Amino acid sequence: MSRYLRSQVTRFVMLFVERAGSTYLMSTLASHPEIHALREQFSVLRQQGVDGAGQLQWAREFWTPPLIGEHAAIGFKTKMVDVLDPDGFAALLRDKQVKIIQLERRNAVKGVISTINARRLHEASGNWNLLQEADRMPPFAVDFEEFQRLLAAREAWDRELEAYVAALQLPTLALYYEELLEDEGAFLRKVITFLDVPERAMQGRTLKHTTDDLRQAIINFDELRARYAGAPYAPMFDEVLA
Repeated sequence: MSRYLRSQVTRFVMLFVERAGSTYLMSTLASHPEIHALREQFSVLRQQGVDGAGQLQWAREFWTPPLIGEHAAIGFKTKMVDVLDPDGFAALLRDKQVKIIQLERRNAVKGVISTINARRLHEASGNWNLLQEADRMPPFAVDFEEFQRLLAAREAWDRELEAYVAALQLPTLALYYEELLEDEGAFLRKVITFLDVPERAMQGRTLKHTTDDLRQAIINFDELRARYAGAPYAPMFDEVLA
């Protein structure tokens, strides 16, 4: 196994908007023997009552690897809502010269449907992501008011993330979930190259929960789509990539 000096290690963070393939991507990276990739540690710390200073202390220690270690890249993922001290976090990112993976989803409609479906899955199985076929949820009827509320929230999260990353002025790889669906191999190679680690066999742990064809996922699909006829969202209902 290769050994890496501290100065050779790539530090990274994945900043993302929910339901954009972040868990699949991080579990895939974690399967690489030379990448130390963690999930949402800021969320865990927040739930434990740790404040912003505590989050920064943990991240500072995490991004200070051994003088000689086995990992070529170390990182974790977080949603902006779980960053309790955004300014302090930005300063730490710059100080540690952390590379940014910015993960979003172009199709906001499918992002919202995935969020609703994930909540159903969590209520039924305790998991936010599909780990086995036996837990797959059946088609469902969308509550129109809930959908509109989540759609507006998702757009706000997108804008917040994009503004935050732009202000960092750090090396950034902007990725979209749709790229993963269209060509997973190319998508993963782009990430590996950005992290400057050698290619290895990798395997993600999660399964795609919500079918890419919304007609098969939503019982009242036609009625929901009709409510957005003529709006910028209209083409998103019919898009099928996978």
